[in-house]
Amino acid sequence: MEFNTYEDGTYYFLYVTEEARIETNGINGLQMETPDSRVRGLGDPFQYLNIRERKDEYFNESLINPYIETLIIAVKILHRLLNVVDSN
Repeated sequence: MEFNTYEDGTYYFLYVTEEARIETNGINGLQMETPDSRVRGLGDPFQYLNIRERKDEYFNESLINPYIETLIIAVKILHRLLNVVDSN
């Protein structure tokens, strides 16, 4: 995992597991690369914070993204890190 913040308010986040590489520069949304080298733009990372509560969306996303649980973990970590930065 890598997380950096910059003076202009932007940040860089990288989360890597055996299943996926998930990253964002804080401006262009979330991007995920899978082991087969497919790259998918995922948009706003924070839409995944409570996706489990939106059962239809979660189901649809899980059909096209077998790494949805890894993605949710990464977004929760990013959210915690940004909250720490904001509180300082």
